[in-house]
Amino acid sequence: MRRRGLAKVRGTAPASAREVDAGLRGWIAFLLASALFLIAPVSARAESPSAKSHPHDARAIDRGRKVFNSNCAHCHGEDAAATDSYYNLPQLLADKSDAFFFHTVTHGISSKGMPAWGGILKRGQMADVLAFIRAIEKEQGITGD
Repeated sequence: MRRRGLAKVRGTAPASAREVDAGLRGWIAFLLASALFLIAPVSARAESPSAKSHPHDARAIDRGRKVFNSNCAHCHGEDAAATDSYYNLPQLLADKSDAFFFHTVTHGISSKGMPAWGGILKRGQMADVLAFIRAIEKEQGITGD
C-alpha cells in the first residue's frame, strides 16, 4: 500500500518489488560508505604523519628542530638536550608510539605542567617535531630502529 503512495508522489511506479529493494540497498550502501568516510580520518589520526616512516627526511627534521626550539625548548632544552631526565624527550619517548606523542602534544599533561598544543601547532608541525626527536634518538643510539 505504501509503495503505491510513494510511486504516485514520484510520478512513476516501480516495475517490481525487486527494484524497490535494490534502491533501498543502494541507499543503505551509500549511507554506510558515507559513515566510513567520516570515521576513517578519525581512526587514521592515531598514526598519521609518522616520523618513524620518514626517519631520514632532513627537511622535516630541520623544520621540527625550529618548531621545537621556538615552542618546547624552554622546558625540554635547546635541541631537546635537557639534562634532567624528567624533561629529556628523546629518552622519554624512545619506547613510546607516535600516537602517544601526538596525543600528548595535542592534549598536554596538565598535572605535569605541559600545556595542550593542539590549538597552536598544526599536525604537520607536530610530525616535524617528532621527526626531529626520533632523529636525536637514533643519533644517541636509544631507539630500536
